Amino acid sequence: MERSRREAEIYRAAARVFRRKGLQQTRLQDVADELGVPRGALYYYVASRDDLVRAVVETPLRRLLAQAREIVSSNDAPAAKLARLIAQHLQSLAAEHESWLLLQCEGREALQEVLAIDLQALLRQYETCWSEVVAEGIEQGVFVATTEPDVAARACLGLVQGVYCWQRLTGEEDPEAVAAWLTPLVLQSLQGAGRSVSASLNT
Repeated sequence: MERSRREAEIYRAAARVFRRKGLQQTRLQDVADELGVPRGALYYYVASRDDLVRAVVETPLRRLLAQAREIVSSNDAPAAKLARLIAQHLQSLAAEHESWLLLQCEGREALQEVLAIDLQALLRQYETCWSEVVAEGIEQGVFVATTEPDVAARACLGLVQGVYCWQRLTGEEDPEAVAAWLTPLVLQSLQGAGRSVSASLNT
């Protein structure tokens, strides 16, 4: 427990430094300075700067993808699945905020140079989870097919991410509070007129 807590602190500090200085300009010493510890203390947790980049970016994405796949494979109604995806994404944005900012601001090409995975492929897999839920809702008549499922899914995902970033700027960043009003808004955009959100959650 203590090790995992310390690792989380190191990853958050590394994400802040990466975002502030850039990947190429950041050294392990910079992360150690951010934490107020000797550089040697970091080697108990990571072997190199690139290890830190992978931990900061790849680990949260893999965790989010695994959770999304679990939601997609559940027996929940499509609207309920989408509500869970929204809540999960907001929770990740709150818990891993610095990592998400790094992913958005650093540039995927720079990140890809040090990642052992195909970042674009991982992000596409995550988007696919959302589009599968939208497609399922359209097939069941719960959602209205005004565009392709993948386009609608990206729009929903972009709305969730954009709104949460704006809420942070205004100081209203509690993910559960944001989900409470944002989820009905997203669902209504997919359902069209004449259908209640509460009814679709159980359909």
